[in-house]
Amino acid sequence: MRDELGVDPIGADFLCAYSGGADSTALLLTLHCLSLKNGGTVTAAHLDHGIRPESGAEVLHCKEICASMGVQIVSNAVDVCRLAEAESMGLEEAGRKARYDFLNQQMKACGAGWIATGHHLGDLAEDVVMRLIRGTGWPGLSGMAGIDTERRLIRPLLMTEKAVLVEFLTELGLPWVEDESNTDTGMTRNRVRHSILPSLLEENPNFLESAGRLWRLGRIDEAYWDEQSGIVEGTLLPKETLEGSHKALRLRLYKAHLDRLGSGQALADTLLKMDEAWQNRRYGTIFQYPGDRTGKITPDGVVFGFKH
Repeated sequence: MRDELGVDPIGADFLCAYSGGADSTALLLTLHCLSLKNGGTVTAAHLDHGIRPESGAEVLHCKEICASMGVQIVSNAVDVCRLAEAESMGLEEAGRKARYDFLNQQMKACGAGWIATGHHLGDLAEDVVMRLIRGTGWPGLSGMAGIDTERRLIRPLLMTEKAVLVEFLTELGLPWVEDESNTDTGMTRNRVRHSILPSLLEENPNFLESAGRLWRLGRIDEAYWDEQSGIVEGTLLPKETLEGSHKALRLRLYKAHLDRLGSGQALADTLLKMDEAWQNRRYGTIFQYPGDRTGKITPDGVVFGFKH
C-alpha cells in the first residue's frame, strides 16, 4: 500500500466502506490484520440503499462477519430512489452521493483518519473506459486516484485483480455476498463491465495490466503538472506568466484557476478556445464555465471570476 499509493498504513485509523462483497470483505480483513499487527483501528461502515429486497439480509451478514473479527460496524439505511427523485439525478449518481455522504459523516463520528474503499484493478479499468467515453483529458484519463488527501480517501487494492481477492477469501473460508444489481445493464458502469471491458480483454488479454501502467504514468504526470502550475492565487493570471509558458502549461494554469473558484468540469474545447483568444489578443472576450465561473481576456492577462 505504501509503495503504490504513498501512504503508510502503520498506526492509521481507517473507516472501511463495507458492502459485504468480495472486494470490501478482503479490504476489511486486510485492514483488520494491519491494525492488530501495527496499531491503529478499523471501523466498518455499511449503507443499505433500500433498492433490493435482500439488502436487509446483507446488513445482518455484514454485522455477523464484523462480530467474528471483533470489528466495530456502523450502518444506516437510505431511500436512494427517493433521493434520486428529490435531487433530479440518476439512480447511480444518487447512490454514490448517499454513500459518500454517509462515509464522510461516519469518518468524523468515529475519528478515523481515512476512508478506505475496496476498488480493485478491474474497477480501475472500468473507470478508465468510462472516462474515455466522457471525453476526459490527460492525466485524468488514467483513472481514479489511489489517494485523495482532500477527501481523506484511499483505495489500497487499486493495483490488485479481483480474482486474487476472491482466491484470498476462498482459501480462508470467509463468505461474501453478491450484489444482484451489478448485473443491471441499465447502469453505465455495468454496461462497461459486462459488454465493453470483456471485448477489450478479448482483444488484449493484458488490458488490466495496461490500465495499471496507464494509472502509474498518470500519477507521475499529474504530480509534474501540479508542480509546474505552482500555487494559484488571486483572480488574475498575468500576461508575463502566459507569455513565457508552453501551451500545455497555460491550459493547466487556466484549469487550476477555475478549480480554485469551485467545482464543475471545465471542458477542454472551451479551454482551448480561451487560449486561442488569448494568443490572438481578443480582449474583452468572456468564456463561461460550469458553476457560473468565467475567464475574461484582458491586456493584463486572463481574469477569472463569476458571471454577474
